[in-house]
Parts: sequence; structure tokens; C-alpha cells
Amino acid sequence: MNLSIDAKAAGLYPWHEQQWSFFTRCLGLDRLAHALIIEGPSGCGKQALAESMAAKLLCSGTQPQACRQCRSCQLLAGEDRAHPEFMDITFEINPDTGKLRTELVVDQIRKLIGQLQLTNTISARKVAFIHPADALNKSAANALLKSLEEPVGKDTVLILVTDNPGRLPVTVRSRCQVISVNQPDRDVVQAWLQRQSGKNDELINTAIDAAGGSPLRAAQFLESPELDAFTQVRESLAALLSSPASAVAVSERLAKLNETDTWRWLSSCSSDVIRAGMRGQLPDWIAADIQLDSKTLLQLQKQADINRQLSTTPVRSDLLLQTWLISWAEQGI
Repeated sequence: MNLSIDAKAAGLYPWHEQQWSFFTRCLGLDRLAHALIIEGPSGCGKQALAESMAAKLLCSGTQPQACRQCRSCQLLAGEDRAHPEFMDITFEINPDTGKLRTELVVDQIRKLIGQLQLTNTISARKVAFIHPADALNKSAANALLKSLEEPVGKDTVLILVTDNPGRLPVTVRSRCQVISVNQPDRDVVQAWLQRQSGKNDELINTAIDAAGGSPLRAAQFLESPELDAFTQVRESLAALLSSPASAVAVSERLAKLNETDTWRWLSSCSSDVIRAGMRGQLPDWIAADIQLDSKTLLQLQKQADINRQLSTTPVRSDLLLQTWLISWAEQGI
């Protein structure tokens, strides 16, 4: 994919060209909705896309992208992003506990609505950036809904970003223009990572596998020792199919890794085998003479996802891991 000049100038990732073209076309035709939802898998750069959109909406220049030179662009590019017409709504510190909240609360939305009613001082528009939008609690979502039903003015744009659009109330979603950012094709991710990192193809492909296809997470893995942990998980799964009796020992080794990542990788490795099986083959990290049952693999993948959720509870995680690995190893018997 060759990124268009306009999209490249906006500082976008190669897989954002279609979304950026749609945004600029709507803006040029004065058909951009007053509220946008940017949705898609984690690690695909949705926040960067939203920030580029916000910069363009606030910029005083006439280019297809933010000029990065005007007063608005300079303020937005500052470390504290102290732009009077830009409102960033995300997790805040709870004054009662001193800890970061895990949801967006109604007081944040009420404050936002008050700010939207103020007179503009620098830019012709106001932009509110709400992320992650699926973290809005019920009261906050209801307060936001009123603003969506009765927009403050044509000069206001709300940008909601979410990895989990299904968690947004239907009433909120139905009043927004949805822009989907899908996980890019593997060859696009490979080419981008090659340009960014200069690493060899084998390492890049391993990073993409570890990240479940997510380009930004893959880029992080390339610079992290966690990639070795993923390789250890995958090699352990391959070895268990030919040596089932070693499941307990493997469990003890893998228990030393990050628990959440381990369950995510066990799920993605199972999925990798299932997808390869649908093409009538096995992934290259499993011996070609191994016979695997797709139904069992699907059950194991689902269980790995369930166990990842259970890992944050008091349940015996070591027993969960050991039981899962024994079930995996039994396929090789």
C-alpha cells in the first residue's frame, strides 16, 4: 500500500489511508457528523488517527492535513496539549482513593458539556476526544447522550475511540458516525515493520504472531525481551505434542512468565493451528506428522480466553495452566 501524500503528511500509519480519505471528504463536503466513533482492534493506531483528525479540525490552515505551524497546532503539539478548544476525556485520578479510575464518570461529561458551551478563542471548532469510550459508566453515557441528541453547535465534533464497540450503549452508537479501523493485512504489517525496524523477516513474523497481528504491539515486541517469552510458549506447545509426559515440567516453566500474556499466546497459538488446519496444513512450528482435532483446539482456545479472565481472580492459576497444558499434550498421544 502506498500512503497518499495527504495521509502521509498527517502522520498516519499506512493502513489508515481509507479512513483518512473518508474523513477529509466528509469535511470538505461539510457532511462530517458532529460525533464520530473510531472503532477497531487494539494496537491498530486508532488513537493516532483520532489525534490527526482533531488536529485537522482545529487547525487554521487550509491544507488537507494540520499545518503544524499555526497557533492551534503548536498548542495541540505541546506536552500538556493546552488548547482551549480541545478536551481530552480519559481516565482520571479518583480524589477519594488517589488511584486512577477504571471508568469515565458523569462529572467528566458534565464538565465537558460546560466547556463546549464556552466561546471559542483560537479555533473555529471545538473537539472532544473521549477514550476509551467503552469505559463510560451508565450515568456518564446518559449525560453524553443528551449532548448527542442536542448538539451544542455545528462547530463541535466529539471523537469517541474504542476497542470494544459492543460495550457502547446502542443509543450512543446510533447517534455517531462510525469509522472502523480493521487489523491490516499481514503483508502490510510486515512491510511497515521492515521499514521501521530493519529486523529480519523471521523476527518480524514472530513478533506479528506474538501480537496476534496487531502492528503496534508487534513493533513493541520487536524491542522487548517478551518476544523470547512468546517463542518459549510456542516451542513448549510444539514439544508437548511429541512428549506429553512433560506437561507438568512445562507448566512450571511457563508459570514464571507474565500470566496474562501467556494465556493470550496460548489462545493465539491455538487459533493459529485452527486457521492453518482450515487450509489443510499445520503451522511451521509444529511437526508435520502430528494429527490434531479442530474441535478440541477450538475448545482449548476458548478455555485459554476464559482462563485469561480468571487470572485476575484468586483462582489457582498454576492448576489452570497445568490442566490446560495436559489437555493440549493429550492431542499428541
